Amino acid sequence: MQSSDRNILNPNQSSASARKQELFKKLERIRMAPDRLLEEYGAGERDYRGFNLSNLELNGVDLQRIDLSQANLEGIVLEKATLTRANFTRANLCGANLRRADLLWANLRCANLRGANLRGADLSGADLSGADLSGADLGGAILPDGTIVLTSEQSSLLCGMLQKLPLNPSK
Repeated sequence: MQSSDRNILNPNQSSASARKQELFKKLERIRMAPDRLLEEYGAGERDYRGFNLSNLELNGVDLQRIDLSQANLEGIVLEKATLTRANFTRANLCGANLRRADLLWANLRCANLRGANLRGADLSGADLSGADLSGADLGGAILPDGTIVLTSEQSSLLCGMLQKLPLNPSK
């Protein structure tokens, strides 16, 4: 039987094949290499919701306005990265290295930042409402209200300051 005859007998085969190819393309993007991310970002892509970018090293990159909501960013290295107005809503940043990162006006609502390194990070205007900062190192960080954390040690004073942060800072 010729190929064209098979398509006549099963007209849905070609559409099923197209759907399968589309699914494989989506699955391929879920786990992404750093060079591909930077290439797509440079071409204007900003939507990386739900992607798995765990353990990538992206030191010093400029990813302003990127949407990484609900992404798995566990152990990612974004040291000295520019992440102004980035969206990290419900992202897993557990153990992430955000040392000296620019997180101005970033959306970190309900993000998991357990054990993250935020030493010297600028969180001015960021939304940290509902974020889990347990064990995070905020030494030298600038908090959303402009307060500079002078110690890396977790203390009741620091925890109290974080709880008093505005839920939705004015932008």
